Amino acid sequence: MPDDAISQATTGVFRRIFRTLGICLVIVASLLCFPHWLPWMIAAWILWHTLAVMKGSPGYWPLFACTLILAIRLVPRTPAMMLLAVAMVAIAVWRFRSRSRPEITLRYRWLSPVMLAILWGLMFVEYRRSATCNHEVGYDPERPIVCIGDSLTQGMIPDPGYPGQLATMVRPTVINLGASGIATGPAIGILERAMVHRPQAVIIELGGHDFLKFHSRASTKANLVKMITLCRTNDCEPILMEIPRGFMIDPYASLERELAYEFDLQLVDDRWLRHIVLMSPAAPPGMWFKDAQLSDDGIHSNPRGSGVIATFVADALVEVYGDQVLRSRK
Repeated sequence: MPDDAISQATTGVFRRIFRTLGICLVIVASLLCFPHWLPWMIAAWILWHTLAVMKGSPGYWPLFACTLILAIRLVPRTPAMMLLAVAMVAIAVWRFRSRSRPEITLRYRWLSPVMLAILWGLMFVEYRRSATCNHEVGYDPERPIVCIGDSLTQGMIPDPGYPGQLATMVRPTVINLGASGIATGPAIGILERAMVHRPQAVIIELGGHDFLKFHSRASTKANLVKMITLCRTNDCEPILMEIPRGFMIDPYASLERELAYEFDLQLVDDRWLRHIVLMSPAAPPGMWFKDAQLSDDGIHSNPRGSGVIATFVADALVEVYGDQVLRSRK
């Protein structure tokens, strides 16, 4: 075999290897993507499909891959999200079946990118609005804000948790009712007793220990619904903190977003906890920057981390009540 042929064959093999590794890395990155950035992950796969189509390729596999990732991640089953997923599958199937007839795919090559861009835009608007309180909520500086949750709310002694630092950021009194190891069931009783304080908002950080104690997603959702209903019955606004229960596969995935969409709630998206985990001794890049670590054990916030969580919660309160809830305007 001539040297040029050997060189070309070797180059082709390495090209296929690097392409396969690249695809695997993109898939892993998509599975690791924070829920907050989910629309942009989908946009990346649609862009990949668009570039493939513009080069004359059928471009069906990026759509199949994206749809499979969405199914694994258990994304919220909202109308626009489901419409986009169905469209991606339908377009992928059509392009797969038409792969042997390039004249058809070339003639309509702009059809699928334009259609997917429009559907993605609708999904993006819906996804962002689903995590935001879209109704008016009255503000009363005399009524406190109650924080209910497990040890992530209670704090690790001597740190009083994020509620302690939240109290320095907002005007209303902040009451910390966190209890280490608590699941959603027992927390209902705590919330019922908390109504004696006449809170105007309740920050709910629960569900992590339901997962650790093998409670079902359905029972956890039912308990959270009871807490939301109890808050609304007593004229206070529930605010949910999204709990990530795994980096790639989470059987509770989208639970809090689903509830936020159904009940028009303000959501503190899961970045608040992922920041703590990633900037800890247990994970990179935190393990390389000791002075910037937000946790000392890999999950519970230290005072620096509690300040970060409090900032996320304060931002959520501003979304609901406006800047008037803050001690000083930003």
